[in-house]
Amino acid sequence: MIFALATPVARSAIAVFRASGEGCCDVFNKALNKPIDEYRKVFLRDVFLGDILVDRCSVVFYSAPKSYTGEDSVEVFCHGGLSVIRSLSDVFHSLGFNDAGPGEFSKIAFENGKLSLNEAEAVADLIHSEDVDRGILSSKAVAGKLSELVVDMGKQIDELRVFIEGSIDFSDEDYDFVVEGNVMDRLLNIKNGLVSLIDSSLVSSKKLTQNRVLLFGPPNTGKSSLFNRILGFERALVSNIPGTTRDLVDSEIFYNSVNMELVDSAGIRSTDDLVESKGVVLSGNEIEECDLVLLILDHQTEGLLKEFKLKIKNKDFLSVFNKSDELKPREQYNCVVSAKNGHGVAALKDLIIERLGKNKDLGKTYLIRERHLVLFESALSSINSSIEKISKNINFDVAAEDLRVARSSFDEFLGVKYPDHLLGDIFRDFCIGK
Repeated sequence: MIFALATPVARSAIAVFRASGEGCCDVFNKALNKPIDEYRKVFLRDVFLGDILVDRCSVVFYSAPKSYTGEDSVEVFCHGGLSVIRSLSDVFHSLGFNDAGPGEFSKIAFENGKLSLNEAEAVADLIHSEDVDRGILSSKAVAGKLSELVVDMGKQIDELRVFIEGSIDFSDEDYDFVVEGNVMDRLLNIKNGLVSLIDSSLVSSKKLTQNRVLLFGPPNTGKSSLFNRILGFERALVSNIPGTTRDLVDSEIFYNSVNMELVDSAGIRSTDDLVESKGVVLSGNEIEECDLVLLILDHQTEGLLKEFKLKIKNKDFLSVFNKSDELKPREQYNCVVSAKNGHGVAALKDLIIERLGKNKDLGKTYLIRERHLVLFESALSSINSSIEKISKNINFDVAAEDLRVARSSFDEFLGVKYPDHLLGDIFRDFCIGK
């Protein structure tokens, strides 16, 4: 039997524990003031650690196989105080439950046939999705839509292999299995469907979810003040002394359904200060790693606009004029703001979201991993090889083997078969409690 806290370890209104394993419901009943004898219903119960009342909780029991893991399962909704969370953990330990590892619940669900391997991976992608669009793509995979599509292509390949192998086994018969089975047209349909699937899929990677936005420019143009204003709280040290920011300061912000990482940097100038000069080097290096640069200038540094555009090179950027409360700009900028009074900051945030959106791959249907892309491309290569042989009416035995290899790629995608190391590689990236 295993258990885990399924919500973050932090003070909150509610915390959720989940447990799984044969007989776990009967075992957990021992900690309740009144046993539960019905499943899939919510009951209010006092939970005890020995004779000590821990909390009054909502408790739900699930019986195998009608649960997320396919095993007997328990979910406990308690108050989110840190002392309550600690005491409830002690309750589970006292009853003989072991701590779950990362992704162990989803791994059990996969092993019990409750999820395909792709669906289990999509659960992790959904949890880690940092914007609504990517979450929607992950949800489709969690719901099984992608798995259904791949399963169907696999079944079609099996049907076509029957005709191809029939033409080999009964080659002396007056019957053309390939023609009668409409093999070529059906193979081309499978190929086109697979090509469409690959083209309409977004490959998940850390780079795609960063949305790093760098505030860049000369010193003392108000980058740190603007950084704090965009965040809505004081995160970076602010001073009118040039060179105050000597390192990269970053913080996450969620705005209009998009998660981004805002990075404040040292002002770019020549300096003899060793620490400040290292910060300047870091700022320059960060340009290559970010998705968007905000070039911040003011009325004293407007003459450096062209020079700093060259420093940014080919990186996407927005030119921003700060301190508009003091003087108006002489040049044209993408946005004019005042970090002091907040003028134009909302418009700047909207511009950032718009520009980040343009940098994304749009019109995608599914979110897939590199592993999936490799398998799909391998299957496509095998199908193309089979089509070539059948069209030339040669090597039908090899053409049948090509289709077997394609089907094998689909099976590995679904988790019907997989290398020994694969499950460990996948589930170690999951959250504890999932």
